[in-house]
Amino acid sequence: MNIHSAHYLPGANRQLGDRYLLLECLGDGTHGWVWRAERLNDGATVAVKIPKQSTKEVRFLAEGKDLIGAKPHKNIIQIYNMGPVPPEKEWFAIEMEYFPSESLAQKLEHRTRNFSGTYDRLLNIFEQVLDAVAHLASMEKPISHGDIKPHNILVGLDDLVKLTDFGSSALPEEIYVRTRENGGTILYAAPEFSDCVSRKGSFDRLMRGDIYSLGVLLYQLLTARLPHDTQNQVRTHAPFPKPREINSGVCPLIEQVILKAMEEVPENRFASLKEFQNAFYNAKKSQLEYSPELPISCTDKESIDNAVEYETQLRSGDYKKAAQTAKTSFLHDQQITDFINLIKALSLDGRHYDLQKEIAEHSDVLKDPGENGKTLRLVALKTMLKLQQLDDLSLLLNKAIELDGESDELNIIHASALGMQAQYNKARTILEKINKTSPGNGDVLKKLVLVCEQQRDYEKSSGYLRAALRIIKNDEKLIQKRHFYENIGVW
Repeated sequence: MNIHSAHYLPGANRQLGDRYLLLECLGDGTHGWVWRAERLNDGATVAVKIPKQSTKEVRFLAEGKDLIGAKPHKNIIQIYNMGPVPPEKEWFAIEMEYFPSESLAQKLEHRTRNFSGTYDRLLNIFEQVLDAVAHLASMEKPISHGDIKPHNILVGLDDLVKLTDFGSSALPEEIYVRTRENGGTILYAAPEFSDCVSRKGSFDRLMRGDIYSLGVLLYQLLTARLPHDTQNQVRTHAPFPKPREINSGVCPLIEQVILKAMEEVPENRFASLKEFQNAFYNAKKSQLEYSPELPISCTDKESIDNAVEYETQLRSGDYKKAAQTAKTSFLHDQQITDFINLIKALSLDGRHYDLQKEIAEHSDVLKDPGENGKTLRLVALKTMLKLQQLDDLSLLLNKAIELDGESDELNIIHASALGMQAQYNKARTILEKINKTSPGNGDVLKKLVLVCEQQRDYEKSSGYLRAALRIIKNDEKLIQKRHFYENIGVW
């Protein structure tokens, strides 16, 4: 018999079965409640988690029992017991160590107040998290945490850290269902797990996923932001600013540690938690010698919330609100990724004049030599093409070729601009060169049809039209053009 409930209300005596006296509700989350409780048989204070979807069937799965009675580690919340609570056995409970604390996520909401001054506190917190994950991996039956993020890291008195909320490889699925629906979780996931509802694979594969998440966490602690803003960026491992590009106080060695942990290919990350620990200990020492002062004064909770909100609005097709959200984030944090999100939303909304205005007001972003700058230059060029701003397009096109080198995309834009200026011979030469070196591009073939038509070369135009229809079979405009060619006898 499954129990589905949105509320757990203790009786007048505040007892949960014959096992616990519930003292204080510490949290009410998506999956369950956590209570500070007194264990009735010995008066000990414990934390009790009551899942909102539980079962009366007794299921002690192998992954869960490995943590019950395991050798304690100072940086891991102990799990004492789990199962249906007698005598009714109506509710399932997970009995854990009670640890007065705040989550690291709560502390990062007030970063300036909690972590101003030096890097030392943040690095000590991360070191304890790393030690906890390494301990889990070194157990007789190794465990992968699976959901490393600030929300699952508790920080108590004197910055003692304890890792909690173990992932699906550590706790039974029916006790704590893992999903990737929560934006925060998605943004800390390794690319290979960004679409997963459950984490599956060898321990080595799961462990390298934990290493990636640890890299994201360290990135966030030292830069006050996350490397990616959306699930798609995580999945494709989109280019992101290196830590030193955001915070010049980060030393080169610790940046190397972060980037190695966050390699897209799992095999290129640290081969073990021990290797990660050794590299981090050396980097930590180097960081404190390089720049002990912490220059960061911003918080990142708002940017994370905005990123999740932006992605939700984009998926729902509310591009106007998505643009407003991205602009708010950009004005707050001045991050180029937020500006790209703004431009993307404006483009999807068809607001080309607004898009052009934003780029004009922040024209410096077009000079960025990296991948973000390259993305913005392409969007700006396509917008100028739509608005037929050919003089501005010519200037930016030369800059783009200088910074990014020649490419089919830039050459197609150049040919399109030449066509608008009735320079059909030049446009055709460029397009035919692209078609020869990179055949099968439907966009190029469609443009060749138009250029050849302008030159009254219908034989070539019909040939390119045939090729285009083989690639884009259901294009209504191409089909109509075919009928026209048939009617005039050139097909």
